[in-house]
Amino acid sequence: MTALLALLVLGAVSWVLRITFVTVLPADRLPARVRNGLEYLAPAVLASIIAVELMHLVHNADPVDLTLLLAGSTTIAWVAHRTRNISLACALGVAVVLLLDYAPL
Repeated sequence: MTALLALLVLGAVSWVLRITFVTVLPADRLPARVRNGLEYLAPAVLASIIAVELMHLVHNADPVDLTLLLAGSTTIAWVAHRTRNISLACALGVAVVLLLDYAPL
């Protein structure tokens, strides 16, 4: 129950911060250099999350989890490259991981 409450509170705080940032400082009022840099923010954050998880899995040496992570990240990279849609890429990457994780062997 505590984890669910923490998840809901963090989601609400994240949403409030996002809405506040968008309403206080719209993207069209940002300098061009900042707008160009923000295009690379989502892929950079995704790459850092994958790198941290990869190092964690390599340290713990769990080959099944490592395979799942590599399958998901490869899917994300391929779909992002082909479609240029990071949301679709992440959704399909998560779907691949879930299918591989819960598929009967």
